[in-house]
Amino acid sequence: MSNFIRGIRAIPTSYLVVFILALFLPAHLINLGVAAFNGDEAIRSLVALEMKMSGNYIATTMHGAPYINKPPLFNWILLVSFKLFGYFGEFPARVVTVFFLMVYGFAVYRFTRKEFGNVFAFLCAMMTILSGRFLIYDSMLGLIDTTFSVVIYTLFMSIYYFGSRGQWQRLFLVSYGLMTVGFLLKGLPAIVFQGLSLLAGLWFFGQLKRLFSWQHVGAGLLSLAVLGGYLAIYAHYRPLDILLPNLLNESVKRTGVVFGWWNTVVHFFKFPFESVYHFLPFSLLVLAWFDRRFWQRLRANRFAYFNFVILAANLPIYWSSVQVYARYLLMFIPLFTTFSFYLMQQEQEAKSWRFKTYYGVLGLLGILLPVAFVAMPYVPEVNFLENIWPLSIAFGLLLLAPAVGFFADRKRYVYWTIISLLVARIAFDLIILPTRHHENITSRARTNIRALVDKYPDRTWYTYGRSILREPASFYMTKKLGYIVQNTTDTSHKNALYIVNPDHEPDADLIFGGPPADTFQTDYSEIKHLLYLRD
Repeated sequence: MSNFIRGIRAIPTSYLVVFILALFLPAHLINLGVAAFNGDEAIRSLVALEMKMSGNYIATTMHGAPYINKPPLFNWILLVSFKLFGYFGEFPARVVTVFFLMVYGFAVYRFTRKEFGNVFAFLCAMMTILSGRFLIYDSMLGLIDTTFSVVIYTLFMSIYYFGSRGQWQRLFLVSYGLMTVGFLLKGLPAIVFQGLSLLAGLWFFGQLKRLFSWQHVGAGLLSLAVLGGYLAIYAHYRPLDILLPNLLNESVKRTGVVFGWWNTVVHFFKFPFESVYHFLPFSLLVLAWFDRRFWQRLRANRFAYFNFVILAANLPIYWSSVQVYARYLLMFIPLFTTFSFYLMQQEQEAKSWRFKTYYGVLGLLGILLPVAFVAMPYVPEVNFLENIWPLSIAFGLLLLAPAVGFFADRKRYVYWTIISLLVARIAFDLIILPTRHHENITSRARTNIRALVDKYPDRTWYTYGRSILREPASFYMTKKLGYIVQNTTDTSHKNALYIVNPDHEPDADLIFGGPPADTFQTDYSEIKHLLYLRD
């Protein structure tokens, strides 16, 4: 046994690094395009599809009507991916997220390596992009948030990188440039991040007076000029008096302004626990905070302390916002991980209860993963998979290897945990993703709307009146029809098919003089759309 343990410990760390990197792409690409789009994914891709169909790349639309919730940059990025792959679909949209996830990991490594060295930086980067929320959800969706988080994290780090070198003009130019890119991705939140981070960063460096410098004013005006240019071009298509208030509403609609003080108070107490849950297992690094010497140890390292300051400056916006999804917090993961892992390394050296608890939980996870996958054949939902038994046994055995490495090679426990997570993700791709697709209501809705287009191929399709359609149905319908399905209140179109949401148009039978010719189930079980024909 001792020879076996020595053999594991003798494996060069470089081999573990290469193995981790080799696992990353298979773990994130296998079955990536199997499941149908969810609602937000379908919005991003439908807007890009209509952008291509209309030839209007500035004033975006959904069903030909103005779409004003987000600026167009992410839709341009999706269009590039769709063009490279030659079709509009799930895989090209989601591979954008995988690409920017890799960019995110590299950015974390690049900035952290300068302060803590290669080993720390590599582990910090992997803990960021393999946190629970990325691992089993966001990395497999074609959403804007990963791309936006890369931009905002780089904005944070640009403040430290140039501030620590006293390069104030570059600091302002680069951070405002990144803010501009962030605005074109997601709107006003980028401006909020820039304002709070710049204040916190200049305070950190004792340079608040530079807010009034010509370098700051000049960079701000340059950014304003770029954004003003975008808005001026947009104004050629549509008035700004609708766009700008809506972008503001997108930023405040999830706050206590809308949800009230009681919901805000409840959220305030739930938020820390929900955040730890969503970003497991590495969010348990928070255990390193529970030390009376926390401040002394944190401030002993300038870069670790800077990460804490930026997190503390920005997080309250989300802590006080009632309707916050975990994906809105992705730019904070490396900030938290950097200073918390720095503290946990000291706990490891001291063999404290905090490290022992953290190590024990990760070890328990390493033991449970092979058990969980061996038990998969007994889960009724996955029994439709013909190869479920060999898959479950194979991955159960494969996951035993990093579990053994974790306990035999304690000093490199993080490497073995990362390997466990990547192998588990591949098993997840092969077992859980097909299960999500099989008989899933979203996948059935995709099949259903495609069949209806085949059933009524010679009709001109419209959405009627105030009907708001479920976005996945809209995307698959538009893609298969090959034209933008316009919204209308004119019921006199010849050879037409009208789609109606009865929740929004309850008098449709009266309007169309009879019952619908057809119905279809959407990706929400409680929502059905009605189809009325006009000859």
